[in-house]
Amino acid sequence: MISTINLYRVLTQRILTATGIAILTSSISFNDVKAQSLPQRESFSIAQASRGIRGIERKIPLSEVPITVITSVKTVTGAEATEAGVEMRSDGSMVYEIYGQNQQGFQFVVDATPNGTIVEVDEEVDSSAVPENIMKAFRRWVPNAKIVSSWRSTRIGALFYEFVIDDDFWIEIPAEADRVIIHKFKRS
Repeated sequence: MISTINLYRVLTQRILTATGIAILTSSISFNDVKAQSLPQRESFSIAQASRGIRGIERKIPLSEVPITVITSVKTVTGAEATEAGVEMRSDGSMVYEIYGQNQQGFQFVVDATPNGTIVEVDEEVDSSAVPENIMKAFRRWVPNAKIVSSWRSTRIGALFYEFVIDDDFWIEIPAEADRVIIHKFKRS
């Protein structure tokens, strides 16, 4: 009887340990890097964006996107959508990602909820349209990086500028230019 109880305890402990390790490792996200800068005269933080467990994304046909989303995107961008995706976020919410090209020939990506509420609008912009303080912050932290494309990202209550610097990384800087966030592209 004693050996059965001890065996049960050992097995229970191993199961709980394995479950704990699985939960811990599944919550680590290597898609974004998070680190603080060293204290200096100016307040910057580098690569500060740990979002935890990432959502599930997939491409979908435009015909699967609710008309409320398509209408909202057209109202905001003034252009027709060409592609769509859907993301189930880690908090259980769903967001449609709508892609297209505006009249000036720049790409856009709009995130909207199923009822058509716009969450984020990312618009490709010419680098000359990026404010000087943003470019200064960019050059301070990644002085030798070649910019592939520049984007303006309007979010609820915030404005960011984003820079694709190669096939692996993109950088975002808020309008206040008080931090630089480095992201690694997710690979399917």
